[in-house]
Amino acid sequence: MTGLSAAGYVGLVTGGPRGPVRRFSDLGLERRHLWPALAALGVFLVFGAPVILSGSPTFAGYVKLDDTSTWLAFTDHVLAHGHSASGLAPSSYEATIQINLSAGYPLGAFIPLGVGHELTGSDSAWLFQPYLAVMAAFMALVFYELAAPVIRSHGLRAAAIFIAAQPALLVGYAFWGGIKEVATALLVSVLAAGAVGLAGNGRLRSAVVVPILSGAALIGVMGAGGLPWLAGIMVGVALLMAARLWRAKRSDGDLGALFRKLALGGLVALVGIAAIGLPTVFAGGQLFSPNQGPLTSAEEMGNLIRPLSLAQYPGPWPVGDFRVEPVSDLASLLTSILVFATVVAAGFGLVAAVGRRAWGLLLLTFGTGLGSFVVWVVGSPWVQGKALATGSASFLVLAMVGIGYLLGAGPRAEAEGQRRLFPAIPDLGLRSIGLLLLIVPCGILVSSALAYHESWLAPQSQLAELSEIGDEFSGEGPALMTEYQAYGVRHFLRRLDAEGASELRRRVIPRLDGTETEKGAWSDTDELVMDPEEQGVLTYRTLVLRRNPRQSRPPSPYELVWRGKYYDVWQRPENFDASALIEHRPLGGDLQPAAVPDCAVVQRVAAQAGTTGTVVAAIREPNAVAELPDFPDDWVPDPVNQTLTPLSDGTADGDVKVAEAGRYQVWVGGSARGRVSVEVDGQDAGSARAMLNNNAQFIPLGELDLNAGSLPVSMSYERGGILRPATGGYPFGIGPVILEPVDDAQIVEKTPVDAQRLCGRNLDWIEAVR
Repeated sequence: MTGLSAAGYVGLVTGGPRGPVRRFSDLGLERRHLWPALAALGVFLVFGAPVILSGSPTFAGYVKLDDTSTWLAFTDHVLAHGHSASGLAPSSYEATIQINLSAGYPLGAFIPLGVGHELTGSDSAWLFQPYLAVMAAFMALVFYELAAPVIRSHGLRAAAIFIAAQPALLVGYAFWGGIKEVATALLVSVLAAGAVGLAGNGRLRSAVVVPILSGAALIGVMGAGGLPWLAGIMVGVALLMAARLWRAKRSDGDLGALFRKLALGGLVALVGIAAIGLPTVFAGGQLFSPNQGPLTSAEEMGNLIRPLSLAQYPGPWPVGDFRVEPVSDLASLLTSILVFATVVAAGFGLVAAVGRRAWGLLLLTFGTGLGSFVVWVVGSPWVQGKALATGSASFLVLAMVGIGYLLGAGPRAEAEGQRRLFPAIPDLGLRSIGLLLLIVPCGILVSSALAYHESWLAPQSQLAELSEIGDEFSGEGPALMTEYQAYGVRHFLRRLDAEGASELRRRVIPRLDGTETEKGAWSDTDELVMDPEEQGVLTYRTLVLRRNPRQSRPPSPYELVWRGKYYDVWQRPENFDASALIEHRPLGGDLQPAAVPDCAVVQRVAAQAGTTGTVVAAIREPNAVAELPDFPDDWVPDPVNQTLTPLSDGTADGDVKVAEAGRYQVWVGGSARGRVSVEVDGQDAGSARAMLNNNAQFIPLGELDLNAGSLPVSMSYERGGILRPATGGYPFGIGPVILEPVDDAQIVEKTPVDAQRLCGRNLDWIEAVR
């Protein structure tokens, strides 16, 4: 991609065989064409800012909402197989595909992303955020044309549209993977811009093309859920047709011919939309999802904290997380002022749009608003939030057009033939009102900046390891992940037929205590049943395990075949006889995966091996867990989980008791939005920044050579500057700091008679094998 872009740039500058480009007009363009491009580029940068300024090809919304993992699974599948899930082996990927697509889940939003993957060769995960940003930029270009009848100044219009395309809700949803919200917002704007021609004077063939394609695409993206917006805009078209017929009647025109033309255009558009759009829905077997009940339930909140407020629809919401309300009385007052000012600006925009006959703009605002209202009335709070996000830009664009009109009022506008729409208010008064209403774009920019600051970025280096594992071990499944990692099992490891112990899966993977791993949780392999007849660990040829100091060495049939910074890959022989493992007795627990067993335990395992079997054990040195009793006053301790929540920059100090001199891997539990660093005995163990983890996982730092004894330890946290993405919001708890011996567990084999020699040794587990 970089090479192609560079080649294209060189060609643009040199002009190829025609010579170098020295002026904008050399490209066959006028300077006015630069303005919509700048507006679209600005919108692209806003929607892509967290990723662009992070310096990594990642995506937003990680951990906060993992729907993106499902979208990536759909993208992997749709181009080759459509809605069919046949031929897939049982796995989390297969379950994601089969459960959703057999229910008719619409796939239209994922096809361009899949095409982008095929064209560039880049993983769709790294294209995801740019794809959302591109759709938002295209929406801005549509807005630019819709606003043209009202705002004649190209620069002023570009500035207005740049703001209009980034309402707080739409940006917030884009920052947690809201692919359908952004796609629908784009498509309804294209539909409105094209459908207005159905009531115009143009030729029928040209008038129906855009409504048919955009309407069908809307159904392809939203399924039956797109019908309210489609109906809202078509109702608006019907009203425009009625108004034109009324004007024709007053002017004694050929009413019958006009009626036939308009009716034919509307009918052709509807039939074309149905003919192209409905098959994309029925390809999944049904029009409505079997999950329709929860979608309309008043209790279905999804990942929302509260039902969203209608006050969020106009656009500004200067809170980092759109799911919450302003935290202080002053912030609430300022937000209320911003919302009121936006509504006032929309009122001016309405008058200006009617006066300038900007029917496409009005069709967008009121048609989309009607569709969002219908969804709001019948939907659950989760669906209501989606409806508000989808429609918010259509309202904000009317408000920004109103502000643009007020700022552009004056003699120049009259010279261009624009009649005064507010004759009672002098031009200076109109511009003054426009200047006052500039608090609206200021509020929008603040809202976007706060959302940028509190975005949740995926750890690209960690996920890149999963991508590498997926490529290297393709076809060597089934595979098991014991951490909650939806992106791993649904996307990166799909060719290993991977399942997650706490994820959507086909096998139970029971725990030894008779329960199942709760969604989002982590289980050590020693906490899981081994027997494949009970769908235990030995069912899986390959284990992809997150490295952390609490992770036990897998059972003896597994050998380490790959190691990265974040993941280990273990494999057993493909045709391993599971009955050869008579008993696997786990030891240790909590922060120490190994422990010294009672000799009675060793003897019982040896008895299970019989006279012909073997006793196998994993000898492992203990971890050293740091105590950090001295920390800043505003850090919040959690003694149960041994974490500290840093509400400010600072350092926690303490010590750690190292039993034996040697080399140790330094780990910090939890997640860090800012920079976390550790020093042990004056040695820098390294640092990590913007590292989000799922439950019970650790951040790997460096390795240190340490002496035995009680050593000083310090853990520092630094949030980072305001320009850094994803460093805002309430911090996560960090800790404990654990030092893990770098040497892997040593596997030893003993005869049942000699097994007593294992008494007094620190063991990860002990086994009886044939």
